[in-house]
Amino acid sequence: MSNVKPKMDASERAARDLLNRKIREGVMDRRNANELLRLGLPFVRMMLAQWRREGTSPQWLTDKFQAKRADAEAQLAAATNEFAKRRATLAVVAAEMYLTIWAGMQEDLGKFTAERRSERRELGA
Repeated sequence: MSNVKPKMDASERAARDLLNRKIREGVMDRRNANELLRLGLPFVRMMLAQWRREGTSPQWLTDKFQAKRADAEAQLAAATNEFAKRRATLAVVAAEMYLTIWAGMQEDLGKFTAERRSERRELGA
């Protein structure tokens, strides 16, 4: 039995990098980041994949998540108490996570598509 870890895809690497940065910034602790990754990553991937299968435009998704982040950042700037600040901070992190996972999924798809084209060229040559 091999102890080799499976290769991490770009969406997971991007999500981990984002959450590690948020831990270093003091926005969240390791336990909460791990829980968010464990529960949130599969959910977000599934949701994004479903939207794409249904024909949702990649640009629409990007614009939607950027708007969510902008709204959350505005809420954070307007927050007047600790509860409101914490809630808005979590909304910013969530929007950033959506954007990060989406970018990673697009990167993975681009690599997959390029590999498939290369394989087809090799078979056709």
